Amino acid sequence: MAITFEGEAWEKLPGASRLTLAQRSAIEAEDPLLCVMAGAGAGKTRVLTLRVARRVRDGSIEADRALVTTFSRKAAEELRTRLWSLGVSGVKAGTFHHTALGLLREHRAQRRRPEPQLLPDRRRLLADLLTGDPRRVRALDGEIGWAKARLVTPERYEAEARRAKRRSGINAEQVADMYVRYEAERSRRRVLDFDDLITACADALAGDAAFADAVRWRTRHLFVDEMQDVNPAQFRLLTALLSDEPDLFVVGDPNQSVYGFNGADPSLLYRLPEILRGTKVIRLDENHRCTPQVVAVATAVLRDSETDETILGEIDAATSSRVDGPVPTVIAHASDADEAAWTALRAKQSRNPGMRWSSIAVLARTNAQLALVQAAMEAANVPCQVAGSDLGPASDLRSGWSSRRQVDHDDELEPEQIDHDLVVLTTFHRAKGLQWHTVLIIGLSTGLMPLASAQTTDAINEERRLLYVALTRAEEELWCSWSAGDDVRTASGSVRARSASPWLAPIERTIAQLTKAAAPTAASDVAARVAELRQRLAGEGDA
Repeated sequence: MAITFEGEAWEKLPGASRLTLAQRSAIEAEDPLLCVMAGAGAGKTRVLTLRVARRVRDGSIEADRALVTTFSRKAAEELRTRLWSLGVSGVKAGTFHHTALGLLREHRAQRRRPEPQLLPDRRRLLADLLTGDPRRVRALDGEIGWAKARLVTPERYEAEARRAKRRSGINAEQVADMYVRYEAERSRRRVLDFDDLITACADALAGDAAFADAVRWRTRHLFVDEMQDVNPAQFRLLTALLSDEPDLFVVGDPNQSVYGFNGADPSLLYRLPEILRGTKVIRLDENHRCTPQVVAVATAVLRDSETDETILGEIDAATSSRVDGPVPTVIAHASDADEAAWTALRAKQSRNPGMRWSSIAVLARTNAQLALVQAAMEAANVPCQVAGSDLGPASDLRSGWSSRRQVDHDDELEPEQIDHDLVVLTTFHRAKGLQWHTVLIIGLSTGLMPLASAQTTDAINEERRLLYVALTRAEEELWCSWSAGDDVRTASGSVRARSASPWLAPIERTIAQLTKAAAPTAASDVAARVAELRQRLAGEGDA
């Protein structure tokens, strides 16, 4: 029987057209504990918001007792906008950190204690304690952030850092010493840093039963987006919010977990059925964003060449609901300058009549790689912008939002940072969650993909997943590029000739297979693409 909302059939709700059976199952399931494993382009945000709307409308939840958590202000704003478009109001939607700050303020106000004071910038305090290379301050900031995300105290840092094979460029004993000094000074100033918000809120819930009961009553129904990015500290807070009869819906993709360096633990997503007994798992493997050719190339990067299994083994072989598109291409260059010049020319040639420049993106592993490309674009009269700026966590909280802790080139791309009609130049991390018609991925060379600093199996696998994220930003046209360039310095300090990334091999093998299988374009193929375009223009976009 079709679910109806105020006399309106389920299929008539905005965004509910063309749902797959798996998507419908995730939206309509009555299970109180539900984990959705959603691959790239699978429509996870649409499923999450429609599930919230379905439950509010059918009375199985009260809107003002529902909390949706995510990791960036951009994502939180999108969730609110989508819920509003579905006629849902009253649902609380925000980030873990903003939720924690609000609860801490409430707890302290009830107990007539001063409002929590937030440290504007942890690096400034570290710089006060440590004179020297700013890179050393950044490294310490990263290590302390990782430790707090992983619930690692200063006393346990050395052992845990060695176990995780952390490579910060600073001796683990020295980091531990600075961590102790930092915590002492922070306590003396009576301030909390960005990472402390999560722990302090969880402590308040654990230590005050009356407060915890009241909060759990108000947040009876929990929804978590991007679950693969949750770290142990956030997971502790999440479980502290669960009532005795938990009502929890999470969605995420373990193959898009790219914040392990920052403390995220993707195993919390795929181990959730073990942690919370009775959790039902639904998989969304169909990609509605990318063509089958892009999906095939991206998936090939995730597969082990010997076992033919995905890295985490949780998402089955992805498929695409799109009609065939062009086969992706790999290009090699003699130098970085040649690669930059080619990138500018390729962007110009990829812009078809009526196509906006902003439908084209150039993605690189680091910010430093984009400067040469920007210069080449400007020389070729191609309008472009290097997207992203370091938005500090304190400014996010002051404006009523929060983003995950940012580290230099890994801050997220916010909509307001893209001006007019320009080719977007950005990093793999910032591109996460976005999509373009045409994507040019540059710098697929040793030392850059994976980064030379990625030495452990976990770090290397995270680099592989990061490339998968970059590849799946392309809706139709995908170009992969690398340059022989200059020699590179390895993590051990030795110098060797730059070569192609090892992950170009599975990409090129897949491209060869796709090229061999591709038949000459026929009139029927063109008709199918026109029909698909008309259908996409007539309906809502997929998340």
